[in-house]
Amino acid sequence: MYRLLLIIIAALLAACSTTTRQLPASVPVQPGAVVETLSSTVTVSLRTADRNLAARGVMLYRRPDQLRLILLSPFGTTVMEAQLNGEQLTLAYPANGVAYRGQVNELPAATGQRGFAMLRWVLDTDLPTGSVTTGSISRPAIRGGTEQITLQDGLVVEKNLASGERVRYRNYRSHDGVPLAQELQMESAEGDRIRLTLEEPEVNTVLDDQLFQVPLSGLQLLPLSQLKTP
Repeated sequence: MYRLLLIIIAALLAACSTTTRQLPASVPVQPGAVVETLSSTVTVSLRTADRNLAARGVMLYRRPDQLRLILLSPFGTTVMEAQLNGEQLTLAYPANGVAYRGQVNELPAATGQRGFAMLRWVLDTDLPTGSVTTGSISRPAIRGGTEQITLQDGLVVEKNLASGERVRYRNYRSHDGVPLAQELQMESAEGDRIRLTLEEPEVNTVLDDQLFQVPLSGLQLLPLSQLKTP
C-alpha cells in the first residue's frame, strides 16, 4: 500500500518541480526559470478500484532525476523511505527491517511499476525550442509512442499518452519568479487517481548530497525484484 503511494508521490513531485499551469499577470515569473531543487512537505491521496488512501511526508528533488521521499505515520515515525537516482531505486521499510534496491524496470509487475514508468515520462517536461505557447503539440515520448502536450502561455498544463496515462498541473504559484504547481493530478492506465499537494515548498535552495541518501544501517538489503505488494 505505502509502496504505491511512494511511487505516485515521486512521480508527481518530479513533475511539479518543472511544470505549472498559467500564472496570473500579477505574479512575477522569470523567463526560462525552472526548479533546480525542491524541498517540501506533501499530502497525497490515492483512489483505486478497491481502496482510498491518504498520507503525509517530506520530499526532496534535484533536477533532473534525484528524489528522496519519507512517508510518516500519524505519530511521526518513518513508515517508508525511498531514493531515486536516475534509474536506480531504493525502497526502505524500517519497521520491517528490510530495504530493496535495483533498477526501476526490475519492480515486480504491479500497479506500482506503472507508477515508476510514469515517473520517467513526467520528468520529461522540457519543450523544444520554438514550440507553441498556447495550444497542443505532439512529440515522441521517452517511453515510446507519441505524447500529447497541452500548453497555456508557454507552460505545460497537461500531458497524455495513448495508453491512458495522464497528468494535470494545477494551483500554480511563483517562488521568487520560478513557477511551481502546488497540486498535481495523475491517472494511470489502470484508472488509479492520485492527487498531490505541496505544502510550504522551498525552491532552488542548496541541497547536500547526503540529504538524498536513505539510511540502510540495520536493514536487510534485498533485490528490488523481490519486493512484494503489502
